[in-house]
Amino acid sequence: MKKRFRLLLILMALLALCAPALAEGGFTLDENATIAGMNYLPWARGYEPTSDGETMTVCLPLRSDSAAGKITATLTVDDETVSPLRGEGAKIDVLPDQNGLYAVRLSARLLSGRINGDYAATVCVTGKDADGAAVTASFPVVLRVRDGKSSGAAMRPSLEGVSADLRVGEDGALTATLVNTDPYAEMRDILLTVSDASGEILNAGSDKLRLGSLMPGERAAAAYPLSVQPDAAVKAHALNLTLTWTALGEDMGWTETYALPVTQEIRLGHGAMQAAASVVAGDTAALTLPLMNMGRGELRNVLATLTLPGLCERQSVLVGTIASGESAQARLSFAADGEAGTYTGVLRVTGEDAWGNESGYELPVELAVEPKPVKSAEDTASGGAGEEKMLSPLVWGLGGGCALLLAALIVTSALLVRKIHRLEEDRL
Repeated sequence: MKKRFRLLLILMALLALCAPALAEGGFTLDENATIAGMNYLPWARGYEPTSDGETMTVCLPLRSDSAAGKITATLTVDDETVSPLRGEGAKIDVLPDQNGLYAVRLSARLLSGRINGDYAATVCVTGKDADGAAVTASFPVVLRVRDGKSSGAAMRPSLEGVSADLRVGEDGALTATLVNTDPYAEMRDILLTVSDASGEILNAGSDKLRLGSLMPGERAAAAYPLSVQPDAAVKAHALNLTLTWTALGEDMGWTETYALPVTQEIRLGHGAMQAAASVVAGDTAALTLPLMNMGRGELRNVLATLTLPGLCERQSVLVGTIASGESAQARLSFAADGEAGTYTGVLRVTGEDAWGNESGYELPVELAVEPKPVKSAEDTASGGAGEEKMLSPLVWGLGGGCALLLAALIVTSALLVRKIHRLEEDRL
């Protein structure tokens, strides 16, 4: 017990030693306060870092419930490869005023060859509380340069992963990811519109989707609601995607066309199955099923597969392509090489549309296999005796006829011989 108590005291002592290092506070931006350099425009009313042609100035009126004494603020550009600042940025130490407000004012020298753009930057603030524990916070800011030179490259955003789930007579959506590929300028007030020249795909609501703003390199997901008309063609439709936005104070636009498919529910119907209820073992069994394409698009690779465990395993027939509104026959035949009994299984029918979307169903199948008929010994013997009885009169009749013919031939031959002799005697 004493040992456990000692361990508990040691653990509490370790936690007490670590507490100052683990303590964490923070800073908040007073959006309604102003300090020197802000021209009496607080953040709540649209203050942004300013440039005088030589330096970039960032003002942050900060407050903290935990920081005590001096704090340090550092300004850095997130992407140093395109930074408009000389060196690594700016750094300053600040003490609170009598009202507890930290007037953080950072000024950084600008490059002479800077490029006009919107640069994401971060102000990191560090300090300590009364116990010596670290107090930190980070504030993202945007440095807007408008007095530099142009990048010389046309701004071209990128749409990635453009796809749409569009079905005839249903509401769907076009989804994509918009990427600001420009390394300098922010895209502001972005609007997306989608249109179909055929008029078969309409907007489900407003024709404009607002995507807000994107800093260089940022991306945003977009889901544009669409409605497909009931008479829309089941094929690929050319959809025009148009983006409008503002960058560096100028209005810009861009349009691109994507071929996206309109599909419909696969409606592969069937008629009555035609098949014998039973078959003799060893004989050939047959099955026929009428198939009907009741949808508006053609069905491809229509396949019928019969499975009767113990008798027939995956016997298939490829029906092929069935045009819209047409029918075809699925005919299957197989040898019933199995023991007598009743076999149950399924006939599975599958098909796919022009884009490879598959659909199918299963129908129950039952077939009785009857044993082969076997002749008994008595049936064989009686059958033989009967045949003998039937053959005996016939044999006797044929024999008698042959004898009569033979006798007639002999008599005729004798008469002819006598006649020939007489003719020879007359000549002499």
